[in-house]
Amino acid sequence: MKTILNLTLFAMLTCIASISNAQETEAEENNIFIEYIMGPYLFIDHIPYDAVFMNGCRLGYEFHPRFNTSLEYVVGQQQDDKNTLGMTHNVNAQLAFYPNANPKKFNPYLFIGGGFFEFKAFSNDVYGISYHAGAGTTLKITERLASVIEARYLNLGLMNLGGEHEIAVFWGVRFNF
Repeated sequence: MKTILNLTLFAMLTCIASISNAQETEAEENNIFIEYIMGPYLFIDHIPYDAVFMNGCRLGYEFHPRFNTSLEYVVGQQQDDKNTLGMTHNVNAQLAFYPNANPKKFNPYLFIGGGFFEFKAFSNDVYGISYHAGAGTTLKITERLASVIEARYLNLGLMNLGGEHEIAVFWGVRFNF
């Protein structure tokens, strides 16, 4: 069911981008973007929570051709080591650097960020501050639509989990306004 919803959302965003792109008569700068992202948080240190598949949105602003900032919210559901079902929430801000200021199609970037991370409604609820760093790329489909893929190192050391070093992989779609 989730796969069908994800494919439907992707198709709707593609249609909106195509219509918007057809209505443009001259090129303009698209400084604000929204992304639908999904992917796994792979908890590699031993912590009481299983790996979780996250879904969410990112709202961003490109304030320079080489830099943007964004606010992200992702959520997922999984079990802990006592088989109690719960939710994982992550709200964070990040800053991205694009080495290539004038990309054609492929635009790699590096990013850093941090924010609030929560394991809620499990046998033992835990929350706190996390930070991350990683690399990714966008692949331009149209002037307003691009695909996104990124990998990040996630540090949960400021939380009482018994593990610090984790990784996450996200992919999704970006729509520029």
